[in-house]
Amino acid sequence: MEKISVRSATIALTFCLCTFFAAAQTKPNLTGTWKMNSSKSAFENANNHPSEITIKFDQKDSSFTELLTVTENGEHKMDLKYTADGKETTNQFENHPVQTSASWEGETLVIEVKFEQDKLFIRKITISSDGKTMTMTVHHGKGENASDTVVLEKQ
Repeated sequence: MEKISVRSATIALTFCLCTFFAAAQTKPNLTGTWKMNSSKSAFENANNHPSEITIKFDQKDSSFTELLTVTENGEHKMDLKYTADGKETTNQFENHPVQTSASWEGETLVIEVKFEQDKLFIRKITISSDGKTMTMTVHHGKGENASDTVVLEKQ
């Protein structure tokens, strides 16, 4: 009878560990440098959009540092630090404070960036199964809510 109990416990523990590791692996790692592929990206305003976007992510567990560089009427950089637990943090964008929060929705990282004057950008980031392509849907308020789809490739 003891052998069955030990065996059952071993099987149960193995199952739990496999489930834990499978759940932990559902969150993709964004670490790396990503550059926009403009031919695969789509912008709400086709005549006025960035010519280049580069994102450098460093991810450690649920903590992120991100250097976002956008070239549109000059080069603009945003250096962000946040965690994917939904807590709001204060960052700087060109000497202006911005509030940043992030959380996971399944395998999608959702990042909210609030600027002064109630401007809000919501970025939803997914990674392809081969880990080479990042798709970022950006919702922002310019008059009516607008939405852009930016496709970036890992460098």
